[in-house]
Amino acid sequence: MKNLLTVTSSIAMLVSTCAFADLRISGYGSVIAGKTLGTVDDPLNPGQTRDEIFTADFYDVGQYKNDLTFKAESIFAVQAVMDLADNFSATAQLVAKGVDDFEPEFDWYYVTYQASENLRIMAGRRNIPMYYFSEFSEVGYAYPWMRPPSNLYWWQVTQFNGISAMYDFELGGFSNSLTFFYGNEYSDDNVEMLYYNKLYGGNARTVNEFWTDITGMNWNVSGDNFDLRFVYFTNDRDRETIQQDGSIDPYTPFSQTFLGLGGNVSLNQFTLLFDINMVDYDDDVGTEFPTYLLSLVYNWGDYQPYISYSKADHERSKVPTEDLEEHYVLGFGLRYNFLPSAAFKIQYDKFVDQGHKPTGWAYHGDSRAISFGVDFVF
Repeated sequence: MKNLLTVTSSIAMLVSTCAFADLRISGYGSVIAGKTLGTVDDPLNPGQTRDEIFTADFYDVGQYKNDLTFKAESIFAVQAVMDLADNFSATAQLVAKGVDDFEPEFDWYYVTYQASENLRIMAGRRNIPMYYFSEFSEVGYAYPWMRPPSNLYWWQVTQFNGISAMYDFELGGFSNSLTFFYGNEYSDDNVEMLYYNKLYGGNARTVNEFWTDITGMNWNVSGDNFDLRFVYFTNDRDRETIQQDGSIDPYTPFSQTFLGLGGNVSLNQFTLLFDINMVDYDDDVGTEFPTYLLSLVYNWGDYQPYISYSKADHERSKVPTEDLEEHYVLGFGLRYNFLPSAAFKIQYDKFVDQGHKPTGWAYHGDSRAISFGVDFVF
């Protein structure tokens, strides 16, 4: 109740602060429950078993175990857009997540300048446009599944502070949008990296993750029955693992390159969604992460049954290593649009860990999970 009152008062403050500007309020949310369905051999403790653990959200470490929980993925968000002039606006988004005990946080805040009919410039904090669904990955109402597959959307950094320039144009009878972006992200107290430190028996006080000089572009092309996005960006990466005595573990910074193609294609009553990506590290071993998603949705009135398959692999191009981290998620589900702005969903996921057990790369473990809930917008 205390956190709910904090969210309410924060919204009231946001609205009152903007009383002298033209203000538009919108929002979204999800109330989701879920659990895993059994036990599994503990991949990090041979000879022992534990509850299955299904990680639905790697960034915030939202997980399902055998006890039913509403906290792993439930979320409430309010967005305010203030029109300060005909061509200038400010946007702020307040988010409260169950995994954070619904503590409210401004996770987006940026200004937008409409330089011309086709050119828009934004400066502030937003999501990094990595994947096709990255910029609205938490808006459950925007896609058919319970969530975008977590073993694709698994990076420890998802947002950045920077500037973007977007140019819209027509080419060959298709709508095009070309965006260039630059920024940095200093993720202090990174939840995901601290989780992995403790998973492997570490006792760090905190882990700080730094992504700097994030420089890239994406290109959207859409027609009557398709929408495609190509993305490319590079950045430098560094990390501080701070131990309880204040010492910092040695770490060698490196740069990474992200390349991806995603989109959706409408085929009569079917919709095909896909995302194909490659991440390359400029490190000593040539680390590579090829990932992909394929999903087929059947559109039947207010109902959308679907199937999805996502695969992630970990390779090293500079050393003769084959078996490292590898896993896939197979999901089946149903979306029912029972209101114009709300949808009920139920989904079954099977996570299969194909990592190399002798070297500790099968650290996720297999899992099966069922989740259900309501996504809404307003």
